[in-house]
Amino acid sequence: MGKSNKILFRLVAFLSLIRWTHILFIFAAQAMAQVFLFSPEQSTFYILSQADFWAISFTTAFLVAGGSLLNSFYDLEKDITQRPFRTILERPVARKYGVRLAVWFYVFAMSTTWLNLEMIISILFSIYGMLLWLYSHKSWNTNVLGPLIATLFAYTPLLILAFASFPEAKEGFLRSLPMAIAMIFLEWKRQTERIKMYKIAHDKRKSSIQRQWIYKAILVTGVICIAII
Repeated sequence: MGKSNKILFRLVAFLSLIRWTHILFIFAAQAMAQVFLFSPEQSTFYILSQADFWAISFTTAFLVAGGSLLNSFYDLEKDITQRPFRTILERPVARKYGVRLAVWFYVFAMSTTWLNLEMIISILFSIYGMLLWLYSHKSWNTNVLGPLIATLFAYTPLLILAFASFPEAKEGFLRSLPMAIAMIFLEWKRQTERIKMYKIAHDKRKSSIQRQWIYKAILVTGVICIAII
């Protein structure tokens, strides 16, 4: 394998490890919530030019990337049996750089939040990062509450964003709350089925995989609907 192919291979593996699609989804949800719900009186340009919004978005992205790297590193042996093809791709990077890169992502996240945001928001992000760290290498993701914990972690950045935008965010937050609760329940169900899916034979997972994509499509639609209701 040539040098350029090795670099491309590691880049693809790295993006897979940090779950870049999850980060992109969370950022899109944050941006839409901020524009349409939490700051409805402000122009889109003004909102997206605010340092606080980008500090919250970057802190979230760094923490999710670090947590994903840690999770991939500690769950490497389990993942090789659950999703062998993707794990084979990720394994060289996870083994060599996983924890080291995760630590750097956490350093970037804490630097971003403590240098740019109010103390209370920085404290909330610090607690969130600590819980993500514990979840990544403890047995929390194997018990019956694992899917619920993962779901709450996925929606915590939006709650922090709403808190940072209070009191302007209050009306939009309350208006979107029923649909948000429904989406949290749906994500919990998706996470639960995802864990069960890996316990059945690989050649019998087709229907389960299809349902996972349906759940994801509904969740994306839900985020769009929350923004325009």
